[in-house]
Amino acid sequence: MIAVSTPIRSIDDLGVEFEKFVVQLNEQRYNQTAGLPYDKKIMELAAETLLGLSSEFLSSYEGPRAFYLDSIERIAQARKLPQTLEIYEKRMSLISSKKFRIHGVPVNWGSWRQFNAQTSNPDDRKLVFDEFISKIPELTSLIIKRFNISRQVYSLYDSSPLDAFLEKEFLSYEKLRDLIFALGDGARMPFLTAAEHYAQEILNKTTFDYYDDFYLARGRIYLSLNKSFEKKNPLTILKSFLSKLSFEKELSLIHVDSEDREKKSPSAFCFGVQIPNDIRVVYKCVSPFSDFTSLFHEFGHALHGTSGNPKDPYWKRYIIPMSVAETFSTFIEMLLQHPPFLQQELGLSKEVTREIIDRRHFMNLYFLVFYSTNSLMKLEFWKREYNPEQASNRFQELSKRFFWEIPGNYWLLHHIMPDYDLYGPAYLLASIRVKEWMTQMIDEYGEEFWKDKRVGTVFRDLATTRGEFDLTVWDMDPKPYLKEQSTFSFLEN
Repeated sequence: MIAVSTPIRSIDDLGVEFEKFVVQLNEQRYNQTAGLPYDKKIMELAAETLLGLSSEFLSSYEGPRAFYLDSIERIAQARKLPQTLEIYEKRMSLISSKKFRIHGVPVNWGSWRQFNAQTSNPDDRKLVFDEFISKIPELTSLIIKRFNISRQVYSLYDSSPLDAFLEKEFLSYEKLRDLIFALGDGARMPFLTAAEHYAQEILNKTTFDYYDDFYLARGRIYLSLNKSFEKKNPLTILKSFLSKLSFEKELSLIHVDSEDREKKSPSAFCFGVQIPNDIRVVYKCVSPFSDFTSLFHEFGHALHGTSGNPKDPYWKRYIIPMSVAETFSTFIEMLLQHPPFLQQELGLSKEVTREIIDRRHFMNLYFLVFYSTNSLMKLEFWKREYNPEQASNRFQELSKRFFWEIPGNYWLLHHIMPDYDLYGPAYLLASIRVKEWMTQMIDEYGEEFWKDKRVGTVFRDLATTRGEFDLTVWDMDPKPYLKEQSTFSFLEN
């Protein structure tokens, strides 16, 4: 009897199958994160099918390299889906306050930021913070088990989540580590100076403490600006200036969900269910200006998604380096600290514009010290194979180095740190790249660059590259970004 071998499917045919089940999984993950009903069976079946497809790809092909690495990640995601689902289901109920309520229901992990933004009593915020920290051990074993599954899967292919991240970003471990230390150390002193300046106003006390986290500051630092934004609709303004850049088609593909559901993620997010035709932006109202920053950022993600070429193969449309995923969102958000844009598109006075720039710089410095802490701990987590106690101790040490000491278990309450193998450095890399990109746009098209249709073309051309975005052409010098964020009008002579 002659054995008949099964023909190897082409990469394009495999890509078609991948997309079919990725879209199914994306739909349910979107529902889950948006606080809507979702079907665990569909998620499990799609994940299992993607595991099989990924194994088929890995056994037949070594490239495109991005597809190869993504296939390893898909297998890891499928293997840890039970823990992922359990964490999502338990986090909202376990991380919940017995004493404090918001909108008539107990404050939980999903409404924590809203509570902090609305509560003026620092003692109440401290009580909630301490209560939530005390409950994180109930989830720790699940979170660590999920990371261990990733470690085991990647090891089968002589890799790790860290190795894959570095390869996709064209970076060595040493170069990325040095870059993050330069950002965190460089931001420390100007941040602490600005924090002292703003503490009384936004905290109702003279100094920041361990429970005054990045998201508390972001929810409260812009409160004095709200009167200038209460009657302004961020969606209207976004659609107006993006239409001038010829993004009408892309805007028609973006669905926005602003409903305040109990189990909805506390963070605004953009979900590309199907690239480029089904892109969803989701957020909860926190405060007027904060909502502007959230929506501008997520619309950058959305435009990136809708710019995908439907004729491109699956891997190019869906598989992109993490810092590239954050580049376009950061670019659109950074318009909210460009004085000509604020004055002309939002009709703000020079005085209000100056206040916005100062407060944006403060938050960007807080972002740098906070995400330097997050990122370095996670790099070392994979490099040195930390256990939970070591990871928390290192997070606490790094927070003390860059700003002030935070209880180490805080990282397990974050919305990025426990949910992704490694993502934090992407935000830092994107911020440096966007500073360089925006400087180029101003040099080539002037201070009113956002009005020039050619800038829309540049944005779209770059966004359309998706998985073939050229990471090697950027200088990635942190100094210009650090210098810009460290300037404050209240420190000028």
